[in-house]
Amino acid sequence: MLTKPNPASTTLYSSPQDMESHAVRFIMAEKNIEREVLNLKLEEIPEEILELNPCQSLPTLFDRGIVLYDLSVVMEYLDERFPFPPLLPVDPIEKSEKRLLIFRFTRAPGCWFELVNTIESGSKKDANEARKILKSNLIELVPLFAYKPFFKSDDMTIVDACLGALLWRLKKLDIKLGAPGKAVTGYANRLFARDSFKASLTDCEKEYN
Repeated sequence: MLTKPNPASTTLYSSPQDMESHAVRFIMAEKNIEREVLNLKLEEIPEEILELNPCQSLPTLFDRGIVLYDLSVVMEYLDERFPFPPLLPVDPIEKSEKRLLIFRFTRAPGCWFELVNTIESGSKKDANEARKILKSNLIELVPLFAYKPFFKSDDMTIVDACLGALLWRLKKLDIKLGAPGKAVTGYANRLFARDSFKASLTDCEKEYN
């Protein structure tokens, strides 16, 4: 397996099962970026890359000689480096709103990504509680999922890339939204039908649904 980055290409070191890696792969496919995606374990990342990533985490992006590793930083870098199609609004107020949504879903205490991690790796009691909270949170936001074709937007944004990666895992997480979550399911299916989403899936992720 090739694990060293090609200096002439954009290389993503990606976990084949991790939501954050999936979100970044979705963005790269949506933008049709000429890329090299290496789905591997953390210990397989070249030492010279890990030395430049103090968090020693995945996903890790190598491009133009720099190494990027925070999810929000990676997503916004890709959007600016490869501006078409844009996945963040130009208007600073709208852009800030999308950034806050990303923080709310992926980084804030008790965020949705944290709940998924608890469901997958926490105790049975903690997992069950996290499952209930995540389901409740999703249903509470049904009006926002139904409001526009994408999440609070007429066009796809990086928020949708994160939500798509999460919603794809609901069946695996044993979360059924049922009739109350119909709008969420419809939104998810619109994302799942995109060629870029299909291209973002690893072999193991394809088995989740």
